[in-house]
Amino acid sequence: MKDLLRSTAFRMALVLCVGAPLPAAAFTPTGNDVADAFLAVLETDDGAVDSYGSVSEGGETVIIKDLLLKRKDDDTRSARVSTTTLRDGMVQSNGRLKLGGLSMSDISVTADDGGLAIGSFSATHLVLPTPEELDADDGEPVVGPSYETLEVLDATVSDGDGNTFEIGRLFSAIDEMDGDLPTAVRFAIDDLKIEAANLDDEAQKTLSDLGYETVTLSAEGQGRWDPEQETLEVKNLKLSAAEAGTFALDLRLGGVSRDVVTRLSATEGDPESAMGLVQGISVQNVSIRLDNSSLVERVLDMQAREAGMDRATLVQQLTSGLPMMVSILQNPAFQEKVVTAATSFLNDPVSLQVTVAPANPVPFAQIMGQAMMAPQTLPEVLGVDVVANSTN
Repeated sequence: MKDLLRSTAFRMALVLCVGAPLPAAAFTPTGNDVADAFLAVLETDDGAVDSYGSVSEGGETVIIKDLLLKRKDDDTRSARVSTTTLRDGMVQSNGRLKLGGLSMSDISVTADDGGLAIGSFSATHLVLPTPEELDADDGEPVVGPSYETLEVLDATVSDGDGNTFEIGRLFSAIDEMDGDLPTAVRFAIDDLKIEAANLDDEAQKTLSDLGYETVTLSAEGQGRWDPEQETLEVKNLKLSAAEAGTFALDLRLGGVSRDVVTRLSATEGDPESAMGLVQGISVQNVSIRLDNSSLVERVLDMQAREAGMDRATLVQQLTSGLPMMVSILQNPAFQEKVVTAATSFLNDPVSLQVTVAPANPVPFAQIMGQAMMAPQTLPEVLGVDVVANSTN
């Protein structure tokens, strides 16, 4: 399933088509420039357009029926799209395909070890790279598709063991661009349902011990990169689970220049080079917060049962051992903050928040150096605070 999710078929289904292009189109040309340009983007070295039923035109709309893509080396792996609609399409002078809108219905991706079904996919104001731009073998950054909004509805993912996961909605928006690079983005995931019955035995037991038959997840967030100020902000990044809790992250980084972003995009598969590039990026502020909605109580109850005691006794043991556990930090003032916050949270698990607010931006290189040479000084260098049960 993992290979399939990386294949042309899956990326076509989500219009995130990347990969090395074939030397020549394997599909029979449709005679429509927009349709042919779109199909050419879908062709890679591991897969190709196998067939399509029909192509029709009406005004500024092109409709492709019964599109089928297959792996070159394994025709059991394929993707089908019942209807693909291209609106206000134009092949630009640079060869890129510009679309006012793209929609697909009844998408299915199949393989021996799993599959994917999507009720509908839609995107607005797309610009798709040329097949040549998708070839990153020369070390140049991959040019990805740009779009204004992208939405997937009613998706079901299955693995080779028959386990399924349902996603009600995936949404993404690019609100601003700097050349080929997005500078303001938003995303949301709604109603990701995980059924205990669809998991392996160990995962089923864990959910059952926590008192869950179904876990419904959602996520959202937004980010903004300012290439002039060289700052990157992540705002209101949240992961929530019904009857569990919400994890939230906000952060602001400095030193994120155009050069850094461009060079980072070319380091895929080369973590050492990527690590070198981020040394000059600095931390300006970070906030990490957990708002509990019964998950902590469920975890404590599960651990208490396993230890043969009640929750109150377990909490008493945990809080009593906190001073010794955090003594490894070798920072008495910060240790007291951690113990105070953790004790309050374990006794009354409402919320727990960690903030990083240094007086001046701290480069990653300095953080790594402090962590190796004098880790006990990091809380002061970074201005770290830990608070339990605070209001937002």
